[in-house]
Amino acid sequence: MKLYLNNTSPFARWVLVCGLEYVIPTLELVWVDPWATPANLTRVNPFSTVPVLQLDQGEALYESSSIVRYLIPTAAPSLRELQRLALGKMLLETAFRHVSLKRNSLIDGPPHPLIEQTYQGLTRVLQGLSTENLPSFAPTEIPDIASLQLSVGLDYIAFRCPDLLTACADRSLQERLLMYQSRPSFALTTSLALTAQPAELSLTPF
Repeated sequence: MKLYLNNTSPFARWVLVCGLEYVIPTLELVWVDPWATPANLTRVNPFSTVPVLQLDQGEALYESSSIVRYLIPTAAPSLRELQRLALGKMLLETAFRHVSLKRNSLIDGPPHPLIEQTYQGLTRVLQGLSTENLPSFAPTEIPDIASLQLSVGLDYIAFRCPDLLTACADRSLQERLLMYQSRPSFALTTSLALTAQPAELSLTPF
């Protein structure tokens, strides 16, 4: 299987972290710049977004939640798990939109109105989060995929908007996030670590 990605996408990072934690084999990493709409990416995903999982038979999945569910099939999720998955996905999407809007705003023009909207949304969510949303785990335990998604989202905010996380997130939540950030799967998938564009990633199972 091939996973199309770049080194800054938090959505691709969630897939990578899950693949590492759950020891998914034979993931060949294909590095692309989705903003440049390269032909090899648009052939498998006309939206030119990452991540994309191309199966050995040629079929492709190009949405992070669908990819994770395909790679890590589980029993029917509970309502609570669905709520936590939705929370993590919306946090990722809102944070990514906020950062993208700020980055692409005209220097001399008025700020895009959605910048303030996404900022306020992130503020409300971060103020409402607690350690109940991000469970602790034993040293030998693998966190569930909803927790991995939420922690990737929080780590993305810590990377792109550190002042927002510090100002809005409860101290106990920030300390809980450190537990996830210290895992090898997170260390291997930082934007800096992925700059080398490895052909594949692996870690010793816990």
